[in-house]
Amino acid sequence: MAYNGFTLKRKKLKFWLAKPHQTEPQFLAWERDYPDLVALDSVTQYAGFKAYAITVADRSTPTDRKAKLIFAVPHAHEPAGTVGCMHYLNQLLTGKHFDETPSDLDRDRILANCVLSFIPDANPDGRSRTPVDYWDGTQYTNEEFWAFMRGRDAETKRMWKRLGRWSSREENPETIGVVYEQINAREYVEPNRDLNSSYFRLIQRIGARYGYGRWLDIHQTEFERSPHNCMMLLPLVQNELPQEIQQINVEWAAAIVDAWAAIGANPVRPSKPLGYKGEQAEYFRRVWREFMPIIPQITTEVQNNNAQTPPGQQAQLQEIAIRVSVDEAIKSTV
Repeated sequence: MAYNGFTLKRKKLKFWLAKPHQTEPQFLAWERDYPDLVALDSVTQYAGFKAYAITVADRSTPTDRKAKLIFAVPHAHEPAGTVGCMHYLNQLLTGKHFDETPSDLDRDRILANCVLSFIPDANPDGRSRTPVDYWDGTQYTNEEFWAFMRGRDAETKRMWKRLGRWSSREENPETIGVVYEQINAREYVEPNRDLNSSYFRLIQRIGARYGYGRWLDIHQTEFERSPHNCMMLLPLVQNELPQEIQQINVEWAAAIVDAWAAIGANPVRPSKPLGYKGEQAEYFRRVWREFMPIIPQITTEVQNNNAQTPPGQQAQLQEIAIRVSVDEAIKSTV
């Protein structure tokens, strides 16, 4: 089965650009080769890595009526979203895949109707510390994977706890999880739970400039003991949002789920709001409250660290979510 020429493949992608030493040179090359289309923004992390936002737009035509979207990958242990962004960007800019074969992407239509910003890797600090390029379920159990993600507890030797922000003055994990970004000599944050992260610093900078109409957050989870390998999440406060935003979120998520199903994936239906309760929910309410009521925003979750969904499929599912998001935004503006 196919969606816009896509067929879900089990083979490994030949071009897997996910770590900062792979993505940064490509960002700079695109900026050099396509100066009329590409604008780069960056923030420098405490560890010295640059986190990039890359915006693609035809600046020779007015942008006021164009669809404006942002795509962001906050978590270092979820590399397939980065790869999906990189493959989409290369097709949009060059008209080709990384292997030089022609892309079916209608780049002229997209460039004429859109301003697209991508944060393919909001935490290169964390990504640089991952022991593998991708998580395929063959090298590490999920328990081992989670210990890389959040760090290892010194006493239990299992996954350490989840915190939005923590300080080494009070906390002492045996290892520091790759999900965390160091923001000063003592403090660490989970990127999508603290406004001082590179993720939010970039979003606030480019958001003020472009004024986005849609925001796709790109994530992965393990779907342990589940027949499903992908789902779309609506915002935690979906049912409290303005009716127009609720409707866009629901219809947009359904379009992505339909596209996934069309190529043979097994998505969760229907899409539901993020189900966090208690402290975890409060992180989102506190940090996201300035965004959620004013912009349609939904989240992908594609299976990670499971042989059921090999890395190539993980990246394909993320790229399809990007493709559908752009298509849906253009429909709403034409």
